[in-house]
Amino acid sequence: MSESYLDSGPSDQVGGGAVLPGPLSAAPPRRRVTDRIAEDTAALTRFEHEQLAREFADIERASAALRLGEPALQSWTKPAAPAAAKRPRPLWLLIGILWLSTALVAVGAVAAIATLAG
Repeated sequence: MSESYLDSGPSDQVGGGAVLPGPLSAAPPRRRVTDRIAEDTAALTRFEHEQLAREFADIERASAALRLGEPALQSWTKPAAPAAAKRPRPLWLLIGILWLSTALVAVGAVAAIATLAG
C-alpha cells in the first residue's frame, strides 16, 4: 500500500513503508496576493485608458457631425467679442447712499419717539 502527501509529486517507496516525496521543483511556485492585485490593477488601468480613448473618439465624432450639420454654431472655446459693457457706478456713491438712508431712518426714529413721548 502506497501513501502520498498533498501537493507532492510522484513518490518513491523505500523499504519499511517509508514514503519519500517527489522533487520540490515539480511543484508550481506560490503566488503572493499582491501579485494578483498588481495584475488586476494593471488590467483595470489599461481598461480605463482604452475606455477614455473610446470616449474621446466618440466626442470628436459627435462634434464633427455637429459642425457639418450646423455650421452656423460657434465654438465656446473662441472668445466672443465683448459687448459694450456699461461703466460701473463708483463704490463711494453706493456707500454714500447707504449712509444717507441710515441717517434718514435714524432721524425718522427720533422724530417718532419724540412725537409719542411728547
